[in-house]
Amino acid sequence: VPPKAIETTYCRKEDTPWECDEYLGIDPELMRIPISHVEARKSTVGEYAGRGLFASQDIPKDAMIDINGSVKAFHVPPSTGFVITKLYDWGNGNSDEGTFVKEGLSCVRTFVEGYGYCATLLGKKHYTIDSGITTFCNHGCNGTYNYGDDNNFTELNIDLDYAPEALLNKASVFSPVFERHLRQILAVGDYTLRDIRQGEEILCNYLSFSGDPDYWEEDVTGLRGQCAGDTMGQISEYDSEHW
Repeated sequence: VPPKAIETTYCRKEDTPWECDEYLGIDPELMRIPISHVEARKSTVGEYAGRGLFASQDIPKDAMIDINGSVKAFHVPPSTGFVITKLYDWGNGNSDEGTFVKEGLSCVRTFVEGYGYCATLLGKKHYTIDSGITTFCNHGCNGTYNYGDDNNFTELNIDLDYAPEALLNKASVFSPVFERHLRQILAVGDYTLRDIRQGEEILCNYLSFSGDPDYWEEDVTGLRGQCAGDTMGQISEYDSEHW
C-alpha cells in the first residue's frame, strides 16, 4: 500500500483527481442509517428466495445504511480465491481422499460467490462480502431495487453480450487513493434511491455485483431465471441441499 505522503502529493496536483474528493474519508454530511434500523427475515421476492433485508423503521431517500459495518467487510483477494478453487477442483477429482476437502470448501465457495460481490480492481477476480445482515439484501427484479446506484440497468434491458463500463469494477490507471482505500471503495457507496417504509424489503441491483466480464452472460441469464421463478439462487440451492 502506498504511504500517506504519496497520496498527499498525488492529490495536490493542479487538476485534483476526482477520487481525492470522492474517497478521502466519508462525507460527515451524509445521512447515515444505523444497523438497528434494518432486520433480516424471510424474503418476499419469490418462492425460492431465502433471507431478506427489511426496514424496521422508515428510511428516507439518499441515506446510507450501516456505514460503520460496511468498512468491516470480508475481502477475498485473488490469491485466496485461487487456492480455494485449486483445492476444490482437486477434491472434486479425487473421490476417495478429496471428498472431505470438496464438502468443506463447497460451503466456503457458496458463501463467497453467493453473498459476495466481484471486482477485478487488483487485475484478477476478487470478492468483498458484507460482514453484517446487509449481506441479505436481495435482487430487485425488473428495476424494483430501492438501494444502490441509480444506473437504470435491469436484468431485462441489459445486453447479454456487453457489460456496461459503469457496472464493471475494473482496474484503472494507478492511483494511490484507490490503492489506499480499496476496501472502502468496494464496501461503501450505496444509498437509498427513494423513501423506504417500515416493514418494506430493501432490494439491491445484483448487476452491480457482477464484476467479471467473463461471466457476464451467465450472471445476467441466472438473474433472469431467478426473477422468472424458474431457478434458485446459489444460496437457496445450497440451503435446499444441505438443510
